[in-house]
Amino acid sequence: MGISVNVEPIESVMRRIMDQYNKKPEGWSVLTDHKGNVLVLGSRMGYRLKLIPLNPQEYTGVGVRIGGTKEMRKVVEGVPSYGLRPLSGMETKKLLSTIHQRGAVQNKLIKKLLGINPVPTWELRKKETKTVLGGPVIAHPNLSAISKSQRELEMKLAVEADKLFRTKYPGRAAIYR
Repeated sequence: MGISVNVEPIESVMRRIMDQYNKKPEGWSVLTDHKGNVLVLGSRMGYRLKLIPLNPQEYTGVGVRIGGTKEMRKVVEGVPSYGLRPLSGMETKKLLSTIHQRGAVQNKLIKKLLGINPVPTWELRKKETKTVLGGPVIAHPNLSAISKSQRELEMKLAVEADKLFRTKYPGRAAIYR
C-alpha cells in the first residue's frame, strides 16, 4: 500500500456505498473492530473506513475504495449477507419475544430472519416498513491483522481521519491536544 490512495470524507464514501447497495443489496459484508475501523465488502469491491465518534449517533471520518477483496472475503465465508430486511408485524413480535431466550428457538428464528433477502432502502420507504432488521455486522478483533496492506491502510486512514477531525471540529480537537 505504499502507493497513494484516494481518501475521501466519510459522507461521500457512505453515499457511494449506499448507491451501490441499493443497486444490488445482496452479497454485502460489514466487519468492524473496537478501534473505529470498518471494512465494507460489496459483491465486486470493498471500502475501508476509519470512524471517529462525535456522539453515540454521529461520527466523522474517512474512507477509501479498495480492490483485491478476494482474500478478505475468506474472513466472512459462510456468514449471511449484510443488509436491510423488512419484518412483518408477526416476525417482529416473534423476534422480540425470543430475544431473552437462548438456544434452538432463538437460533432458528434468527437464521430464518437472516434468510430474508436484503432490500434497497427505497423499497423500505415504498412499503412504509415499520421494522427493519439490519445486519449482521461482524465484530472482528483486529482488522489490520487481515493482511499487511490492511495494516498499512489503517495507519494512513488514521492520520487522514485525525486531520479531518481537527479541521472540521477544531473546538473538540483542542480537548485532545
